Amino acid sequence: MKVRKWLVLMALLATLTVAYLAWETPMAILFAVATLSYTFPIFIWLDRLEPEPRAMRWNAFLWGAGVSTIVASTFNDLTTTFLGGTLALIIGGPIIEETMKVLGILSAAKRNHVDSSLDGAIYAGYVALGFASVENVIYFSSAISENEFGVTFVARGLLSPLAHPYFSVFAGIFIGRSVLAGRSRKVAALKGLIIGIPLHAAWNTMTLNPVFAVLILGHIALFVVIVVKLKKMRRREIEFVRSNVARLAFIHNISPLELEIFGDLKATRQMRRALPKKDRRAFEERRSQITRQTLRLTK
Repeated sequence: MKVRKWLVLMALLATLTVAYLAWETPMAILFAVATLSYTFPIFIWLDRLEPEPRAMRWNAFLWGAGVSTIVASTFNDLTTTFLGGTLALIIGGPIIEETMKVLGILSAAKRNHVDSSLDGAIYAGYVALGFASVENVIYFSSAISENEFGVTFVARGLLSPLAHPYFSVFAGIFIGRSVLAGRSRKVAALKGLIIGIPLHAAWNTMTLNPVFAVLILGHIALFVVIVVKLKKMRRREIEFVRSNVARLAFIHNISPLELEIFGDLKATRQMRRALPKKDRRAFEERRSQITRQTLRLTK
């Protein structure tokens, strides 16, 4: 199935899921979108060096919002029915939710759109935010109907809007690293799950008893470490492209002007703005292609 057909299917699934969940409280959708307005741009910023195709961004986001949420919701309901809500919260939920999100990252890697650890982290973010957006609709809808929206929005929309990307980013980094090294992506995904599932379970455990709230300190520390690591990865990629793009100049017929701007995000942005709108997409595609080929020189 082509990406666009798959995209349409997942968009339909995501739309039906959200519509069903927010039938009585449509305002929940508005607040979930508001949360995306300041989380999604973070991954677009990380993705500026080698922007992923728009269709693939949506493909990843809608995998999280559509397929992942439907499968996870069904599994969580079954787990709750047969094992109880507590086990579903700290065991069943983390396992199925993280597994479904990682399958979305693997899908991007299978289509050859993951070329580095940073790419893997970016796709992890897109998939996880898709999942989180639908989950937010569920929580916001319930909170509105129970007159507890303020507390819920602060907790999920302001204090922990990047929780799901944080759980999944390890798998994304490992999968990206495996692509560069030519190693098994599935093994890399399992390594990421070994970290992501316990983190997710520990996070959910904090909701059971105030005593477990001390775990938030560990989450904060690790989250800071991940943020710093992603910034360093982004900086290293920019420096690598800047110093190595000339090696591909003859193959891709790169002009002296392009050599000067590739690897310089500010110069690239200025040149893109100077182009007519009809030429901007072609410019981005060419830049992405050359940047991707440059990053693959590390293999």
